[in-house]
Amino acid sequence: MPNEIPNEPSWSESVTTLPPNRRYICTHDANGKSIVHSAPAQQYISAQIGGMARSYSTVSVPAVLKDDQDVDEYLAPEGITSHKTPHIVVPNGQGSNLVVVDLLPGGKSEMHRTLSIDYSICVIGHVRMELDGGEMLDMRPGDHVIQRGTMHKWWNGSMTEPARFVAVTLPCEPFKLPGTAEMLKEEWV
Repeated sequence: MPNEIPNEPSWSESVTTLPPNRRYICTHDANGKSIVHSAPAQQYISAQIGGMARSYSTVSVPAVLKDDQDVDEYLAPEGITSHKTPHIVVPNGQGSNLVVVDLLPGGKSEMHRTLSIDYSICVIGHVRMELDGGEMLDMRPGDHVIQRGTMHKWWNGSMTEPARFVAVTLPCEPFKLPGTAEMLKEEWV
């Protein structure tokens, strides 16, 4: 699931047998009272390992919430924070992203890194994360990892059951990778 948009992405409300998760977008009414704005179904982009849904996205941090501008941009069919734009990190390098990743039994991603800090939480099943240094992390519901621009690969630790993790991705500033002349950048191996 690279941070590039496929030519013709395939979208669906489910990519595994896991039940859909509910997402509620809250705002304020004309009197300043808190209300639910909407609860649209997740839209997953399909991949060989399962799929990813952009659950919410903002164009900047801090987010601009005035007049529900962020909600309008997210619900729009196009744009860098649209629910139909499958970026792991908001491409302007300034926004926030909440993604839900469903992994098919035995599914595994490519080894990759993004120019971001990610907070990834296993919510269903057995999610494994392999680092390019050889370490393997085993995550069960509630376990989480703080991903700091490191090279990694996601695995479903089960060959029979799907798994799900949720991640918040925030852009980070590039820096020189220790012991190399390379600057941190998005990579897919």
